Formats: sequence, C-alpha cells, structure tokens
Amino acid sequence: MPTKNTLIFIAVLFVISFLATFFIVSSNDHKECDKVVKKELDKNGFEAAKKEHVCNEKYSF
Repeated sequence: MPTKNTLIFIAVLFVISFLATFFIVSSNDHKECDKVVKKELDKNGFEAAKKEHVCNEKYSF
C-alpha cells in the first residue's frame, strides 16, 4: 500500500504535467506558421495536392 507522501507526490506530479501541457497548447499560437499546398503529378499522371505546415518559430510544439 503506497504511503500518503507517495500519493501526494503522484498527485502533484500529475497536476504539474497537466498544467505544463495546457501552457504549451495555449501559448503555441502559430502566428509565424503557414500552410503551403504543393501540387504535383503522381506516377499515373494525376495531380496530387500535398499540404505542408511550415513553421518559422524557434520552438514549435
């Protein structure tokens, strides 16, 4: 049976992890990002659109 201190540690670790994830998701606004669509011909001769997410941010989460 885990002790009280162990349960408190696990709960605090969970809360910190949740808050860190929430901060990363909310602060990543993608202001310097762009979506680029490249059109190419595949080997059958059909036109295929390829979408790319281009980000110039220093840290892209």
